[in-house]
Amino acid sequence: MQDLANDFEIPTALGFPALFEIIDGSDIPDLSARERRILAGAVNFHTAIDSHRPLRFNVYDGVDELTPRTTDDRTFDGRTRVFRNRRFSFVARATEPGSPIEGSPRFDALVSPAQRHLYVSPDEVLTRDPRRWEPRDPLRRVARRLRAAAPLVYDELRDLELRRHTGVLHKPATRRDYPAEFVTGGQHEEDRLILAGPAAPTAIPAVIIGVHWFELGGAERWAFETVRLARAAGLLPIVISNVDSHHPYIDRAELEGALVIPMSDPTGSSQPPGQEPLLRYLLERFDIRGVVVHHNQWLYDRLPWIALSRPDVPIVDSTHIVEYRGGGYAMSAVLADRYISTHHVISPALKRWMTDSQAVDPKKIVMSPLVGLTVDRAEPQFREPAADRPFTVAFVGRMARQKAPEIFVEAARRVHRADETVRFIVHGDGEHQGWVNDLIDRGGLAGVVERRTSEVPVSETMTEADLLAVTSANEGLTLTTLEALAFGVPVISTDVGAQSDIVPAEGLVPAGPHRAVRETADLILALSRDPAQRRALWEKEIQMEHSLLSHTPASSWFEGMVKEWSMSQPSS
Repeated sequence: MQDLANDFEIPTALGFPALFEIIDGSDIPDLSARERRILAGAVNFHTAIDSHRPLRFNVYDGVDELTPRTTDDRTFDGRTRVFRNRRFSFVARATEPGSPIEGSPRFDALVSPAQRHLYVSPDEVLTRDPRRWEPRDPLRRVARRLRAAAPLVYDELRDLELRRHTGVLHKPATRRDYPAEFVTGGQHEEDRLILAGPAAPTAIPAVIIGVHWFELGGAERWAFETVRLARAAGLLPIVISNVDSHHPYIDRAELEGALVIPMSDPTGSSQPPGQEPLLRYLLERFDIRGVVVHHNQWLYDRLPWIALSRPDVPIVDSTHIVEYRGGGYAMSAVLADRYISTHHVISPALKRWMTDSQAVDPKKIVMSPLVGLTVDRAEPQFREPAADRPFTVAFVGRMARQKAPEIFVEAARRVHRADETVRFIVHGDGEHQGWVNDLIDRGGLAGVVERRTSEVPVSETMTEADLLAVTSANEGLTLTTLEALAFGVPVISTDVGAQSDIVPAEGLVPAGPHRAVRETADLILALSRDPAQRRALWEKEIQMEHSLLSHTPASSWFEGMVKEWSMSQPSS
């Protein structure tokens, strides 16, 4: 594919499309592609919101548990012990000045120094399980110790607490009225609402894409695919993340040619309400043809400002799951409903929630499943277990609370007590991977449960698996379910989210931690001993998948949409 940067004459710096040029970079050492891209993204942000003068960037050493500090308020004044050991410095400035920001006393004071302070974690941190900041709240410390010692009890207590927040999910939420926030009595009554000015007639066609972070899960695979499709349609993708991370996949091929801005939290003082310096710069410098939101709260909060600045620009959000605590990103989409052109959902269950519970206009909803992102959708065939190895059950997912790998590990321990011939694989990375490894060791499962990280292709695990177990505490519709079916592997799952759209009742277990462990283990034992039952489950899941696939796949729908955007008239 031809380099989009050359097509549109986008400047490059540090090897990537950039909003800036380096004036003095003699001290910049050799950095990896990932490190350079994070650094370039940070400089993109700072030169965009302070585009009329050169800025000196000081880059520091840090510690393992510290994620990159790129845009948060402390990067302006450096007032934190994080910025102790300076590695190198350089000077850069925006290649094009933007409109002056009228700002506020708080904003003016923050940006007044002509230097910034950054930290980019080294690649070495990705080879181990980085320690996280210990919680200072005594209650959180107790909760963390309880989770380590008795994970299922912790899960039960957490679920009990979450039930207090589910009531709001079943009645329509009050939509956000953004202009009213700036009048007397409004949330931002002391701030001014100043919208973006027009873009130049020769501005480069672009699309703003908000992502969660540059890690790899189901939602992220889809987000990266939309970046690739936007670029293929001739649009410059401007990709903004808003969740702290080491961003191990920020240099993925799908992001080639994209302008990337990885934010660190919080960025409140640098983005005064009603003015939005970063977005204002982007809207005035580029011909923005569309906006797409993938689980990015920073961008959700600013959709009204974009919609008022560019009323003719389509705004699309893509949601996968209704979180138990207040609805999560799906609720963020509902709150911004009047400013969103199209809601993309990946499952019938989520569409029903939006229409039936939240009164979203069905005409604004597109239900397109995520299929074909990771596997070839050729007609699958059921795969019998290999005769030369034990029956194998796999868990594939992030080592995170939502995926509840502890349920799988405890179910494996229960199965092993009844049948020592069954083998297990836990495949995935994440912030809880060290804890999961400890659970496996403490459960006496070191020789029974094999741990795999993302260095091993998921396809290898699927090829060895005879059954996939999804033990999540909450879900949308997992890509791993679709992957397993394509490999001829049946799936059992907790009855959460939209999993029931593709897994029938006989493959579902209750989501409560102790019941989930007990019934998952019983189902594994039953299916390991009954090939006919296992085949029947897979065949029924394939039938349900075919029903789901009668809808246009998300990639095909999005590809057609961005082609229309690329051929539309320039936004004003």
